Amino acid sequence: MESNKVKKVVLIAGEPSHGPGAHEYDKTVRLLKVLLDQSIYSDRLQVHAVSGGWPDNDELLEDADLLLFVTDGRDGELYRDVPFVANEQRIALMKKLMDGGCGLILLHFSTFFTREEGKSVLAWAGGYFEWEDERGERNWYSRIDMGSRLDLSSREHPICTGVADTISLQDEVYFHLRMIPDDPRRIPIWTVPELAGDHPEANLVGWALERENGGRSFVTTAGHSYSIWEDEGFRRLNLQALLWAAGFAIPVGGIHSRFYADEVVDRAFAAMGGDGRAVVTGQTVRALVLAGNDEHKWHNWEETTPLIMEALHENPAITAALTLDADALGQWDLTAFDTIVLNYCNWKDPAGLSEQAKSALIGHMERGGGLVALHFSNGAFHFSLPEAGGSDWPEYRKMVPHVWNHHGDSGHDNYGSFRVKIADREHPIMRGLPDFDVRDELYYRQEASGPAAGEERSGSVHVLYGADSVNTGQHEPLAWTARYRNGRVLQTLLGHDRAAYEVLEVREMLRRSVLWTANKL
Repeated sequence: MESNKVKKVVLIAGEPSHGPGAHEYDKTVRLLKVLLDQSIYSDRLQVHAVSGGWPDNDELLEDADLLLFVTDGRDGELYRDVPFVANEQRIALMKKLMDGGCGLILLHFSTFFTREEGKSVLAWAGGYFEWEDERGERNWYSRIDMGSRLDLSSREHPICTGVADTISLQDEVYFHLRMIPDDPRRIPIWTVPELAGDHPEANLVGWALERENGGRSFVTTAGHSYSIWEDEGFRRLNLQALLWAAGFAIPVGGIHSRFYADEVVDRAFAAMGGDGRAVVTGQTVRALVLAGNDEHKWHNWEETTPLIMEALHENPAITAALTLDADALGQWDLTAFDTIVLNYCNWKDPAGLSEQAKSALIGHMERGGGLVALHFSNGAFHFSLPEAGGSDWPEYRKMVPHVWNHHGDSGHDNYGSFRVKIADREHPIMRGLPDFDVRDELYYRQEASGPAAGEERSGSVHVLYGADSVNTGQHEPLAWTARYRNGRVLQTLLGHDRAAYEVLEVREMLRRSVLWTANKL
């Protein structure tokens, strides 16, 4: 379903009906727009945040790829209809969009419909809150309660990527919803286990659905309190559902985001330019993480990348985007990023980087951008790669000054524990950190390039820490800083798998490395 076309997403907020903290429709769509505009797909998204329940002109919706509603729903004589059933004209437009494969997301109160309206909603979204009986009177078939936790029902669906099995929940949820029994289109996503009703899926409060025409929908009845968006798991699954419903593939590491305070969101909206993107600026350091290596699984990039993203976002001064496509370096606007983090090696890709990506990366460093090279990225784009020698790019060895040469003496100790000893305790990246133990691969004899005519020796580095190798009997450097053109470079040989990034010192050094290479430390 995914293509390279720009996807038009319209986020529709209903008119307020509750006090502060609950049913914060405007705040929700504004936050979601900011999150999407910082995401890895920001250059392929056109996101509109609409207040008041409906756009001023229906034309905004006519070519939409996804509609999201977070609004009131009618409950008898109480509250307002979900905006798209308010009149026949809107219903007709919705039918046209749904028949055309437009994605649909309904959040919380926007699941309330009459029985007649519900016939269409069952076809489009797979379920709804039924508040009226056969006489048309307010007499709930569906129910409301306070849930204690959301349990993940699917590990296979892409929107569940990287989401915890259980999310703590103190939130009003709707359950015992009207659904088509055994609907083959519906994939259960979230349940609240303590809730029960008259049918097997009565405790289902979140699901994905793929319609026969390829249109995708996601519905969850959680989200009464705005504070639930501060939960990383709730935010991640909803963002991934939104992108999936718009037709995007969810990357292996999932979609990473941070919660933005109201004042940050307000500043992003106030600073929107002609492209309509709400970009977070100010003191935030923006990092682009390039990860991936499908053919070399023992480097565990699928395991380490989510931990790298989490570690970076533990510092509120850092916002990180993730891509698994090396060509994104040439396709994205790298001026939007302060530093680039490599957790990548093209083990079996002899094509290497495109000329456009090479030029963009050099330009990034020429402008004073930073580069952080992690663990096995020291072997990328090298003539000695077993099945990717054709990707050789000598300039990379000037950026990343010590690299793995498979034709030389490069090697590593057996995976295991060793003591990392700090070499420069006064460097901003290392200041205040003690020596520490880690389970990892201890790389040694990384090869330095010789200097080009008129250039500083590319092997000229400043060592930050090292460890004693069993194989060589020597104290081997494991991290160093260097310069490339106008940019700062930090290279570390740590980071083989999860165990490395579970060490507090490693996580802190990673955050500081991003800040230092961005000239903010």
